[in-house]
Amino acid sequence: MSSLLIDREKLSSRYVPPKLPYRDEQLAILKSFLSDVMRGEAASPRVAVLVGPTGTGKTSSVMLLHRTLMGEREHAFAHINMRMAGDTPFQLFAALYESLAGAPASRSLSAYELLKEIFNVLKRKGVPALLVFDEVEFHAKSALRSAIYTLTRLHELQLVQAALVFIARNIDWLKLLDPAERSSLGNFIVRYPPYSKEQLLGILMYRAQEAFKSGAVGHDVLSWLAEYTYAYMQGDVRRALDTLLLAALLAEQEEAPRVDVRHIVAALKQTEVFVAPADVERLTIYEKLTLYAALRASRVNPYARLSEVREELLSLAEQLGLEPPSQEEFEDIVQRLVDMGALLAEGPARIAPAPTLNAEAVVSILKDSVRKVHVR
Repeated sequence: MSSLLIDREKLSSRYVPPKLPYRDEQLAILKSFLSDVMRGEAASPRVAVLVGPTGTGKTSSVMLLHRTLMGEREHAFAHINMRMAGDTPFQLFAALYESLAGAPASRSLSAYELLKEIFNVLKRKGVPALLVFDEVEFHAKSALRSAIYTLTRLHELQLVQAALVFIARNIDWLKLLDPAERSSLGNFIVRYPPYSKEQLLGILMYRAQEAFKSGAVGHDVLSWLAEYTYAYMQGDVRRALDTLLLAALLAEQEEAPRVDVRHIVAALKQTEVFVAPADVERLTIYEKLTLYAALRASRVNPYARLSEVREELLSLAEQLGLEPPSQEEFEDIVQRLVDMGALLAEGPARIAPAPTLNAEAVVSILKDSVRKVHVR
């Protein structure tokens, strides 16, 4: 089997590269904000909240910052995914203790006795601590709110040099906190905007240079994947990298000389919602018309408004001399197409055709259906 990859780990969504393209600004802000803690000169803990959609580099930037700081100053480090740690203060503190102490937490202690043990561990280490709490929004309604509040007020319990970083997809979870809890987090928010198409391509090219042999994947293939990621994956770099890795493995399996777009499509078929032409052929005439209307309405932007799709549908029905569906019938048709994966929904009023739907194939199938209707 021919190998196209030098190091497949470089395409792993969990791999943290030596640099993060387009995130220099966020890294510089974080490093500056945490500098007095790392020097051991902070009068109280520093608290930062990182906010941005999935796959925009929030966790990777903290991991890279930790790695960079280790080269400058020894510090204790813990990364806790709060969705996986559990939903009680004890489970959270146990995960934190085990990460810092490298040993299981005693089950005979209460949550806040365990918290005191965490302070003792940090005091014994005698170094600053960088504590990262990921996916924090999943517990904004639970008892963990009080645990988060306690963590942000460490100076009231023990004097330790600590920087706490909370990572969330958006800031809506902050509205669920009471004023004291919200105040304890402060207002230092670092935003991670979605990547543009050009930035996605830049990231894919950078990672491909690390992972692939020269010439194993072309600019055209990476550009296609960047466009797809931007339009249909909400700019999630992690999903794009996972797709590229799977495509590479599929290409290696068939001993192809390089990764082509067809390998990307084959990888997406295993992980994304795709609709084959045969599925389209089984649709009713109005479902086919709605699908074609969606293709026409989304020619400029990947997602079209339902109102735009309906206008296209009414125009097509009039041209074909067909009775137009009612608003309720139209909404039912759209829902059926979404359920089967032919349309992708974004919010309550925006839809897009599934990426593998070929407009020419849909038109051909639609024309055949219309001809049969008129023959009858």
